[in-house]
Amino acid sequence: MALASRSARRSGAGSRWLIIGVVITLFVLLISASLQSRSPGPGEQLAAGVWVDRVLPIISASTEEGQQLANIWATGLQTPTSNLVSQLDQVSTGAARAYQEVVALRPPVNLAGAAGLLEACLLVRKKAAASLMGALRPVLVGGAATSTGSAGPTPATLSGVETAGADMQVSDQAYQLFLESLPKLGVTIPGSTWGTNPAPYQPNAIGVFLTSLQNARSSTPVHQIKIYAVSTSPAAVSSQGSVNVLPDASTMSVTVVVADVGNQPEKGLTVTASIAPGGASSSVRDYLDLLPGQANSIVGMGPLRPPQGTTVTLTVTVTPSAGSLTPAVSELSQFIMPGATAATTTTTTVPTTSTSA
Repeated sequence: MALASRSARRSGAGSRWLIIGVVITLFVLLISASLQSRSPGPGEQLAAGVWVDRVLPIISASTEEGQQLANIWATGLQTPTSNLVSQLDQVSTGAARAYQEVVALRPPVNLAGAAGLLEACLLVRKKAAASLMGALRPVLVGGAATSTGSAGPTPATLSGVETAGADMQVSDQAYQLFLESLPKLGVTIPGSTWGTNPAPYQPNAIGVFLTSLQNARSSTPVHQIKIYAVSTSPAAVSSQGSVNVLPDASTMSVTVVVADVGNQPEKGLTVTASIAPGGASSSVRDYLDLLPGQANSIVGMGPLRPPQGTTVTLTVTVTPSAGSLTPAVSELSQFIMPGATAATTTTTTVPTTSTSA
């Protein structure tokens, strides 16, 4: 009986040690699995490296396409039409291909989020390039301007270019988020931007460039200037009908943006801002020279002293030098400084008018 009991005890002790060993082994395996889920293993690191190696050339090509677009705005007026169309085609085709190539790649699990952001960036760039191509192609392949100048871009063209510029900003934000979401891979991913300079995609800049672009394609001299913006200081705070309401002030000044949208230089232009009825100072003027495609801002023309409580007409006129073939242009707007009279206002634009010099 004593021998049987000792044998049983030995058997029971062995079973307990076996169970403890199994439990310890399972515990170690669970810890190992947990650690592996938190940090990429050699397999995932290798897959991430392969994915990065494949996307780097795509990113580089996309960056070069953005530089091509920037170059179009910088040198487009001096570039032959066929070259501009070719460049736009290349960018549009390249942007579409870049998106397709990245989508075709299968990123490892630890890069899925970052890869999605890169895909979003390239998708928006594809859309921006297509919008820009669709807006500029009609200007480039349409009829050449006449000696009286181009009528300027259509609202659809302006909208297409503005949309492209806004999309470029979105794509750059998506790319920055892509960089920030990448885990540490031991590889430096370069920056990539398309919308570094948003200025060419603003309405006034688009109008100057596209009108100048169309006129630049004319084989005959085109003399055409345009007033692209007029603003006052103090600025309007509201409006009533067609009358801008300015805050009461003893004096005001005017800022004017004038552009040469023809294909000839314009020298000795006189820019005049006048008010009627006027106070002690009712007219100011300045002078400037412009090259084709150039826009210039004359800031703070003044002081002008408008009467208060009366609707005043502001007339801005750009007059060429004597004997010039360039037609003068004018822009009119109305404002009031209420003074003691209560008034509410609206912002309106009176259409630009042109008169022969």
